Amino acid sequence: MDTDQAQGANVGTKVIRANQFILEDETGKDRARLAVSKGGPALGLFDENGKPRAILILDKDGPSLILTDDNGKGRAMLAVGKAGPGLALYDENEKVIWSQP
Repeated sequence: MDTDQAQGANVGTKVIRANQFILEDETGKDRARLAVSKGGPALGLFDENGKPRAILILDKDGPSLILTDDNGKGRAMLAVGKAGPGLALYDENEKVIWSQP
């Protein structure tokens, strides 16, 4: 029991601990997944066909957000690393078509 619980600060709240949470739609398809791996936490959001559409990752290099197309291919990435922020856009073959810096 932590100090806050001992003092009653969390009365009525519940804590759930896990390495992964999966949210399903009414048909049982994964629509969101929150997981922690050796690299760090990640949140994935999936469309109605189960394709990843947005992925938020936090690893030792910093946070990054990847947005994907209808085929699940990465088309845009926003990241903040040790060297600063960066933005990259990709074509349908996931080749960089524009990036800064």
